Amino acid sequence: MRTIRLLAPVVCVALAATACTDTDTPGPGAAAPNNPTATAAASSAAGSAPQGDSTPVSAKAVCAYLDGQLPTLKGIGSETGAMANLTVNLYSWYELQGPVPTGRQIDDQTRQECPATRTEVLKLAGMESFERL
Repeated sequence: MRTIRLLAPVVCVALAATACTDTDTPGPGAAAPNNPTATAAASSAAGSAPQGDSTPVSAKAVCAYLDGQLPTLKGIGSETGAMANLTVNLYSWYELQGPVPTGRQIDDQTRQECPATRTEVLKLAGMESFERL
């Protein structure tokens, strides 16, 4: 009986320590997964910074993409929904093209190349600038 009384606190402390550890997170010495999909996903998550050898998307291509998005944005019917759709789809489109520019860069390109499309897209999304994205 005395052994059980001495072991009970040790077992409780051991269980509490085990419950507090995060078993889903690999330890500091864990190797990176040997999974091309996981590696690609990790690379694309960090892919928002321009790469040294990447070419920025042309203003003409951005405007063509936004022109194609107008029917979808009009069909959504709410500014919040249109902004959410625009944010996700535009970012995803840019990631496929190359470096993702800042909102200011998108504003500059669209002001020069397609001011009417820019105005309509921003109005549908309830924004004054692409810097809000």
